Order: sequence, then structure tokens, then C-alpha cells
Amino acid sequence: MNSESMPKELDVFISILGEIDMIKNQLGMLDKNTHISLSQNNVSAMLGNSECFKILKLIEVLNADISNLNASLLNAAHLVSAEYSEPGSTKNEEKKTNDESQPPLHPKKDSSTKEKKKENETINNMLQYFKERFEERDE
Repeated sequence: MNSESMPKELDVFISILGEIDMIKNQLGMLDKNTHISLSQNNVSAMLGNSECFKILKLIEVLNADISNLNASLLNAAHLVSAEYSEPGSTKNEEKKTNDESQPPLHPKKDSSTKEKKKENETINNMLQYFKERFEERDE
């Protein structure tokens, strides 16, 4: 799809995706600065490991939510662009081709449970790493 045939409805999604990208950049800086702040001995001693982990977990949840929002908007933009397909192709042909060649942007509920378990496992591993790091520093 070239810029001349791009539907105006996609401009909204492109704008929002740009805003989300800016939020992701800011959230990355927040994450970095939070890690730096929490790694200071006096701050981590005052807050305690539990509060430090709680704060880090909240930032990870924000990251996950922003990623989910980004994926939903990309899916919506894809649906809009499918409505304005290139001349010579039909909506059904494009939908069939996309369904066969690309995994869906939103997994079904069965696979989302597996993904959440995997995400939780990753977060738990990270939390365990930080817990060990804080405990070593406190000793």
C-alpha cells in the first residue's frame, strides 16, 4: 500500500502508535532511573526489599500493558488497511493469506494463559535476581 492509496483512517493509528512509542521511551528512562535509585544502599535499606520489588513489578506491569496496547492498535490498523486493500485483490483473499502466513496479533485465551505463565515466570526470575542482589549488598 503506497502513501497515495493509504486510507485516512490509518493516520489516526499512526499518530497513536507514535505517541505510544514516545511513552515507551519515557518508560524506559523511568525504568532505568528507578533501578539506579533503588540500587543505592541508603534507599534500598530504608524501603526494604519488599517495597523495592513491588516498585519494580509495577514498572514491568506498565511495560506489559503498553506492549499489549501497541499490539491491539497494530491489529486494529491491520483490520482497517484490509478494508482498503490494493486494487485487484479481494478482502477474502487477503484475509485468507494473512491467516495462513502470520500468527494472530492477539492469541486465543488458551494460549494467553500459557503466555501469562511464561511472563510470570520471567518476572519471578527477575525478582529473584534482584532479591539476591539486594541481599548480597545488604550483607
